[in-house]
Amino acid sequence: MSKVLIVEDEDAIAEIERDYLELSGFDVTLASDGKEGLDIALKEDFDIIILDIMLPGMSGTEILRNIRQERINTPVLLLT
Repeated sequence: MSKVLIVEDEDAIAEIERDYLELSGFDVTLASDGKEGLDIALKEDFDIIILDIMLPGMSGTEILRNIRQERINTPVLLLT
């Protein structure tokens, strides 16, 4: 099963994304702010990471920069 990390601060949006992905057979992990999302992304392996650009604590672009500095090459989708 493919693993997806969704970092989204709007609960309704995160839940819709999660529901659709889980119905399609994905294992989904949610994070609701930038710091939590970065911590999870650095500790676990994912097949794709979906990042909101505007997040509390740390932006999606900052998370992406940190992930790449750690040499993590997981595909990332940035959403506005």
